[in-house]
Amino acid sequence: MQVFGLSRTMKRFENTDLLQRMLDVVPAGISIIDAKGNMIFANDVFERIWGGVKLVGIEQYHVYKGWWRDTGELIKPHEWAAARAIKQGLTSYDEEIEIECFDGTRKVILNSAAPIHDDSGAIFGAVVVNSDISDRVAFEDHLRTLSEQDPLTQAYTRRKLFDLLKHEVHRADRYHHPLSSILLDLDHFKTINDSFGHSVGDEVLIAVSRTIRENIRDTDIFGRLGGEEFLLVLPESDTQEAISLADKIRHNLAELSIGPVSQITCSMGVCKHIDGERPNELVHRADKAMYQAKINGRNRIELDSYSL
Repeated sequence: MQVFGLSRTMKRFENTDLLQRMLDVVPAGISIIDAKGNMIFANDVFERIWGGVKLVGIEQYHVYKGWWRDTGELIKPHEWAAARAIKQGLTSYDEEIEIECFDGTRKVILNSAAPIHDDSGAIFGAVVVNSDISDRVAFEDHLRTLSEQDPLTQAYTRRKLFDLLKHEVHRADRYHHPLSSILLDLDHFKTINDSFGHSVGDEVLIAVSRTIRENIRDTDIFGRLGGEEFLLVLPESDTQEAISLADKIRHNLAELSIGPVSQITCSMGVCKHIDGERPNELVHRADKAMYQAKINGRNRIELDSYSL
């Protein structure tokens, strides 16, 4: 606990020592500032959260580094909840921000502040409350990753893939920009599993996924539909660009050798988005084109008839 002088603000409380003891056992970071924004009290939890304290007024709040979690923008000195409490009399509850502590670590906290008024209604200080939610946020991020990323191939899950596809279809319709897709299915994958075991099959899927990621742009979307079937969504790409990418991926996969599997081939269906069609319709047409590639001998690319 740190008490930075018993100013008139603290003396307004009848039993300062009792107040300090009470605030030190609260499981949240608490500080009290005067009307100029100078910190006059910080409990132990507040110090642990921030890795120390800085005795500065509002004009020097830039030494406290923080970013809004929803936008990623740096919090300006006058935007801190404490500054708004003193200057504008505003109460802020549980603003989620990322902070850089004075020991160099980064944390995510809930930041709250409320003005303290005297009997006449004038603001003579503020109380700031911080809660460290870094562990909770990390756990939520982990759960989100599990729901959005296939643990074996690191490709998007089917659910996340369709969420992103829906967004891209809407964008393509709105701005009349090209959008193409490639549906890829490994040839004879069941034979690989049956002949060499599922562990080898998993190694093949991992290698295929890695190869695909190495050949696509950051703006392209890559997901696993299930089993040995993958989908690529290619914003701002016309049919010829999609075919060119598909052929590049097909050749690179054919050069892979995974343990006892000397060659990996795939069948691919390519199609372009038609204005007004739903995401599942686009995938269905790519799927039909892929099955046509299977029928025509595998290890080849077929273009959807509507995309000609």
